[in-house]
Amino acid sequence: MRNIVIRGVSVAAGFRPAYGRVADALSDLGWLANLVLRLTIGFMFFSGAIGKLGDLTSFTKMFADLGIPAPAFLAAVTAVVELVGGAALMLGLGTRVVSLVLAGDMVGALITDIGPGLAQKYPGWWDFLSNLFYAPEWLLVGLLAWLVCVGSGKAGLDGLLARRTPGNAA
Repeated sequence: MRNIVIRGVSVAAGFRPAYGRVADALSDLGWLANLVLRLTIGFMFFSGAIGKLGDLTSFTKMFADLGIPAPAFLAAVTAVVELVGGAALMLGLGTRVVSLVLAGDMVGALITDIGPGLAQKYPGWWDFLSNLFYAPEWLLVGLLAWLVCVGSGKAGLDGLLARRTPGNAA
């Protein structure tokens, strides 16, 4: 970076400490971003599951139309997993495991429903991938993968339990 001097003061020299203070302040707020992410994704799954359980017949029919085996059983299991998983994410309980399970749920949706529909509509690989990466399910896979890696943070029950467990360095 070129050193720019204004009235005898190096702009770069003044920028670096200010940037460091801002970066430190934002790092201290990482728990808040994690909390908002968990609450948002958890509510998405929880509210969606309530709708699926409220009209399980339609959800089961969708599974049957997609050719998913044992549609009545798997539709019910999927809805319950999303309901319990969504609640657990909002609470920050079992965040890494729950996020992994829900990411698998979204991969299943991408493989059985979203992907084939996009492949039919967009046969060219570029258009297919461009639209696949805009699918909310794909975004959820990425966000859930992030939660698998970082966990619930200090604003979740996982963090609280870790702090209260003797011998745990959390």
